[in-house]
Amino acid sequence: MHKLILALIKTLLFFISFSLLANQYHEDIIKIGVLAYRGKDKAMSRWQATADYLSTQLQGYTFKIVPLNLPEFNLAVEKQLLSFTLTNPGHYVLLESKYGISRIVTMQTRVNEKIRTRFGAVIFTRADNNEIHTLNDLKGKSFMAVSRKAFGGFQMSWLELAKHHIDPFSDFSEMKFNGFPQDKIALAVYNKKVDAATVRSETLLRMVDEGIFNLHDFRILNENKIPSSNIPLSTEIYPEWPFSKNRQTPRALAKKVAQALLSMPENHPAAQASRTAGWTVPLDYSPVHELMRSLKIEPYEVLQNTSIQDIIKKYFAWIIATFLFVIFLITINAYITRTNRRLKITEKQLRDEINERKSSQAELSNYKDSLERRVESRTIELKNANIALKRSQKALHDLVDITIETGINHKEKLLRLLETGREYYQLPVAILSSLASDKDRICTISSDQATNIEQIGPLNSACAQRIIEQKDQALDIPDLTLINDKISACGRANLKNYLATAVFVAGKAHCILEFAGTQKRNDTYTQWDHNLLQVMAQWIGSEIEKQYALDEKQQHQAELYRVSRMNVMGEMAANLAHELNQPLTATCNYSSVCLRLLEKDNYDKEKLLSGLRKTIESASLAANIIRQLRDFLQKGDNNIQKIQLNDLVNKLIELISSDINRNKVHLNLKLEKNLQTIYANRIQIEQVILNFIRNAIDAMKNTNPSSRELSIMTQQHNDHIRLSVMDNGSGIDTADKSQLFDAFYTTKEDGMGMGLSICRSIIEAHEGLINMEPVLPQGSCFYFELKSDSSEDI
Repeated sequence: MHKLILALIKTLLFFISFSLLANQYHEDIIKIGVLAYRGKDKAMSRWQATADYLSTQLQGYTFKIVPLNLPEFNLAVEKQLLSFTLTNPGHYVLLESKYGISRIVTMQTRVNEKIRTRFGAVIFTRADNNEIHTLNDLKGKSFMAVSRKAFGGFQMSWLELAKHHIDPFSDFSEMKFNGFPQDKIALAVYNKKVDAATVRSETLLRMVDEGIFNLHDFRILNENKIPSSNIPLSTEIYPEWPFSKNRQTPRALAKKVAQALLSMPENHPAAQASRTAGWTVPLDYSPVHELMRSLKIEPYEVLQNTSIQDIIKKYFAWIIATFLFVIFLITINAYITRTNRRLKITEKQLRDEINERKSSQAELSNYKDSLERRVESRTIELKNANIALKRSQKALHDLVDITIETGINHKEKLLRLLETGREYYQLPVAILSSLASDKDRICTISSDQATNIEQIGPLNSACAQRIIEQKDQALDIPDLTLINDKISACGRANLKNYLATAVFVAGKAHCILEFAGTQKRNDTYTQWDHNLLQVMAQWIGSEIEKQYALDEKQQHQAELYRVSRMNVMGEMAANLAHELNQPLTATCNYSSVCLRLLEKDNYDKEKLLSGLRKTIESASLAANIIRQLRDFLQKGDNNIQKIQLNDLVNKLIELISSDINRNKVHLNLKLEKNLQTIYANRIQIEQVILNFIRNAIDAMKNTNPSSRELSIMTQQHNDHIRLSVMDNGSGIDTADKSQLFDAFYTTKEDGMGMGLSICRSIIEAHEGLINMEPVLPQGSCFYFELKSDSSEDI
């Protein structure tokens, strides 16, 4: 019972420490997870200088060392809380196979003034223990290591024990796993608490250097001597610790970190503090894989369940196929033997034919001469074909690059497609003419050609009609002067040859892709050239279809934004009615008073003027409220303009002030001064902010009215501006957080689930970031970030 309670306490402390660990991660800090095999304090003192070195070398980044034990390390990598990792090779291989981390450099160590990139482990007992002299003497004795999953702290020695047919889990009287740091294991042997143990060799040497004990106090078992080295070893040596990037870490950042570490001098203070000799290129860790495969441990645990029955069951089809193949080979061998006998009989017949063949050699000689001439001619043809193929490949590569490029607009992409085709066919004119409108045309003309081409429609309607009738075939006219008068009209503007095809959109002919030249051609283009023309037409049709779809989507989104604003205004109608009632009632009252004053013969002029002024003020207030409502209800468009975010917030506060007061919400405005402006759609950004505010008010309905706090903040973060809306309401369940911004997902009983989804679409369309964070002890904070105008000074 006592052990169970102790285990529960340890588990609770582990999750508390990991929770504290997760809370210390911030987006602007690069975390390096380090395996603390000698304790977290020693890991921090050893590697902090390396983090400081990287922070100095990579301007704009702050690196932080996070010491972890094995369970914490695995959980941190799984939750993607680390950017880089530094751990032992065995642990690296496990993380590599399970979470996809990859090494970028390997650590170097300095031992006795020599730089080493590999290390090993030592198995030892006390020198005065006369019962243990070899590994076989360990049977029936107690043994201690770090853990079953510790590479240098157990698995290296485990392999050596296995080579001597020793099972540490059944042959020892007691197998103890003491965990990190490894110092406690060496002290356990020294203090005779355990018969023998294993640790990393450098750990034992460092404790000797620290004066804790002498190396002569121990006897090294299975001693492995390495030339020119006096390091105590009982195992093979393996690559040193790798410095690795996690799967989500950007490659550009990993490359900068690798370059910085590789350029670290061997005697740099950071290298001295970490007791290393700098870093080298990543080594081959296949020996580590071989060790784990031999021990059948993670990630090769599946090998433990391999048996003859399993092999037969798994590879039954292959075994049958192999058996049949052997039978087939036997049959073939019998057939070949029989055939050989027949060949011997045929050999005599062939000898008789030799004489006849000799008489044919003269004829073959003549044929050889003619064949050589034909081969030479064919070789020239193949060379020309190869040149044409390379040109076609280059054109295809250029077309692919243009179609997948995202930094250019639709029209510019079409122009570049035309220019690529014009250069490939070596013609001065390339035109894309729409059949739907005579004014819709995109064309490119080489600068060295004097052409006079009308800027409307296809070059000739008869050509266009013929192309449409041919559908997916090209119209190739090498010499327009030889064609009848109806088609030769294509040769206006001094054009002498013509190549064109139709571009289909949604199964219908949409436009004509035309190329023309001022010189006659001897032959038509090849079939490959025609195929390339069809590929260009298909790609252009795809680009036009995508542009139509994008236009339709943007129009639909704009309408969805307007409908969303109408829904929001429906909720605000009651509050606005109250706001309008007050100034309109005041206007009527002041007007009635002024009318009664005028009905008197002797009226006070000052009172009359004062009443009229107040009447005008009340009417202006009502008109201003109506104007604000009308501006918000106007249909949104894609008009991008320069916006001051603080002014936008103040305007919205005026619009919904009645709703804030009615719900007894205390408003805190924390607007940073001298914010840069942003380029955005004003109506759409207003909609996002208003959605945040109304959601915050709804979230505080169950909060004590005297405690309702609504905070709106703006902050400048380098080249981005953040707007945050925070409340102390009921908060958001962690399970709902990942779905908050999905369409039709809502946590309200009467919600539609479209508000936050539309907000995300708006912010992402502005190339911004939108998210939510919980607020302790209760509440939520919704925020978005948009890029500021870098042309202004903050």
